[in-house]
Order: sequence, then structure tokens, then C-alpha cells
Amino acid sequence: MEDDPNGIIFANICSIHPHAAHLLEENQEALEIVWWTNVVSLPIIAIIGLVCNAMNLLILTTNESARRMPSWHLLVALALFDGLFLLFAVMEVTPMSITALVISPLFNYLYTNVALYIRMLASTFYKASILVVVAFNLERYVCVCRPLWAHRVCTSRNNCWAIAFAMLVSFLCSIQWPLAYDVVECWDSIRVHYFSIITMKSDPIIQVYYKTMDSISLIAFNLLPIFLLSILNFQLIITLRRVVDQDNRRNSDGTTSTTSRQNNALFFFTSNESSSQRLNANAMLFAVVFLLFICIGPQGPARLLYDYYGHYHVTAILYTCISQQLVFLNASLNFCFYCLVSRRYRGLLRESLRRIFQKHKMYSPGLHIKTRMSSLLSPPSTVIGVEEHPLIERRGSAPPLSLCDNVQNSCLDVK
Repeated sequence: MEDDPNGIIFANICSIHPHAAHLLEENQEALEIVWWTNVVSLPIIAIIGLVCNAMNLLILTTNESARRMPSWHLLVALALFDGLFLLFAVMEVTPMSITALVISPLFNYLYTNVALYIRMLASTFYKASILVVVAFNLERYVCVCRPLWAHRVCTSRNNCWAIAFAMLVSFLCSIQWPLAYDVVECWDSIRVHYFSIITMKSDPIIQVYYKTMDSISLIAFNLLPIFLLSILNFQLIITLRRVVDQDNRRNSDGTTSTTSRQNNALFFFTSNESSSQRLNANAMLFAVVFLLFICIGPQGPARLLYDYYGHYHVTAILYTCISQQLVFLNASLNFCFYCLVSRRYRGLLRESLRRIFQKHKMYSPGLHIKTRMSSLLSPPSTVIGVEEHPLIERRGSAPPLSLCDNVQNSCLDVK
């Protein structure tokens, strides 16, 4: 009587006991590295990232001035996708490193039946976040290097279409997880209970499909974005430097033609402010791209080492854990780079926090009266307006001009 090939495959699969891997001495070093990464490091990074992205969404959705920011839809989508990726990624990697959960038959049954879908969602939001960063760079490139196309390309409608396209492509490139893998139920005769294992299906067509999608994902979401962003930002740097040089030449020409010292001071201030604003507007973009280079680049070598050495080799596990932490940092630190680089974003952050604390003070009657009196006595101003226009306070504190002064100033202007 011939042996059943499916039975032989299932027997080989069931010889693996993931719920008892912590008892094997040869796996202790690898499991210790995985435990410190999945249980300690990644959850801490994820909690910080979730708080930062929640603050990011609060700033972008509660400020009227934030809605007028360029690429507002892309910024909101980036914060949302990063937060959802961190949430689902922690749900996937952390439970399997906790021994008390792994040895539980009930948890094993529940986790193995939902883990593939959790990984699909985490992979979808991770890839969508990368595509949103690429769209963000493309929009900035069009606005700076192709300004005649900006009114047709850089619109809110096109941003929404780009976000929907990123979600669709990311979902199609992540659906291979539940399609190519299957859950096999095995019997543990030593511990006398059933346990489930996630394994790839034996169909050769499905295996080829999985390897193809894995290669496409490696190229499209790791190598190609870095190459594309390098070209775009190289063009951006050249264009911005050319614009700044033109402003400086216009500055020098303006100093020889103007005769009034006040007009010279005002001209210097406006021209220098416009040049600094052009550089600050793209500084946030460069910071996000630099973070993407550092955090996404090691994914390719780590996956190659993992395939070459095997699942439990210490070198492969070490590089894989490092690359995972870098991916989590990429999703967590976007908000921090916005705050550290963008002056307008720092103003929006302070304005949002001030509004939250003022709402909290409304519950105290004494503070409420003090707030109302101070608001009546002080002129209305916003943090962003004062920050972007530093001469407003100086003009407001200057003594009022008399009628003769006004006439003299008007005569000077006419002359």
C-alpha cells in the first residue's frame, strides 16, 4: 500500500512544535534576541509612534490653518497609515514571543486563525505609507521644478486619488499572505492537546505566486522608492539652490537702486524671509526622505540573510530584528521630524496644545474669568501669525504717529 503524500507532508510539518521551542537549548540565544525585540523594543517604539501620530492627526484635523497647508490630505493619510501599521504589527509579532501565551492551546487556535489577516493589514498600511511618501515627493517636485503643471497636478482631488491608488496597490501586494499560507492542525502526543501551525501551501503554482509577489514587493517598496526619491530630491536641491542664488542676485541689484534706508531694510527682510521660507518648506520633506533611506534600506539585505541562513540562525535573526526596529522607527519618527524641522508645524503644535489647555481651564471659574479678562485686554493674535511676522509686535508697541509725521512720511514716499 502506497503512502499518502499529503499525510507525509503533514507529518513533517507537525514534527515542528513552536509551542515547545523555548525548551530547546540550541534556540535559547535566538529566542532571547527575538524576545527583547518583540516584547520590549518594538512595543515601546510603537507606543511612542501611536502617541505621536495621534498628536499629528489632532493638529492636522483641528486647526483651520492646517487645512490650508499644501499636501494636507497626504499628511493626514501618512499619519493614519503609520499609526495603523504600528498597531497591527505589534499585534502580530509580540504575542508569539510571550511564553505564557504560546503554550496556551486556546491562544494558539485563535492566533493562528487571525495572524495571516493581521499580517496582511500591517503589510498593506506599511506599503501604503511608503507610496504616500513617494506621492508627497512627487507633488513637491512638481510644485518646485514644474510650476506650470502645479495647478493641474497638485490638487486635493488628485491627492485623494493617489491615496486610494496607494491603498489598492498595497492591498494587492499584501493579499498573498492569507492566499499562500494555510493553518494545519496537529496533535501533540506528549502534552496531549491539539496545536495549529501556519505553513505554506503545497501547491507549486501558489508557491511561485508567493515568491513572485515577494520579489515584486522587495523591488517596488524598498529599492525603487529609494532610487526614485534620490533622483527627485537631487533635482529639488539643484532647483532650490538656483532660486536662492537668483534671490541673492536680485538682493544685490536692489541695494544699488534703492535710496531710502527704510525701504532697504524692508526689502532685505522680505527677500531673506522668502528665501528662508523656500528652504524651510522643503526641509520637512528632506527629513522624511532621509528617515526613509535609513529605515527602509536595510530591509533587502536582512531578508536575503534570513533566506540564506535559515529561521533560527543568530546572524539572520539579529539583522532581521534590527531592520524591524528601523521600520517601526520610520513609522514613529515622522511626526518628530515635522516638529523639529517645520516652523509652521511647531506653531500649529503650540496652538493646538494651548487650545486644549484652555478648554481644561474653563472648568475652573477663577481661571475662566482671568482668561476672559486677559483676552479682552490683549489684542487678538495667533501663534503662527506672530511667528511668521516677527515685526507685528514691534509695530504694535511703537507710539502713534502725529499728523505732521504722517505728512512727512507721505512726502518722503512721494519723493
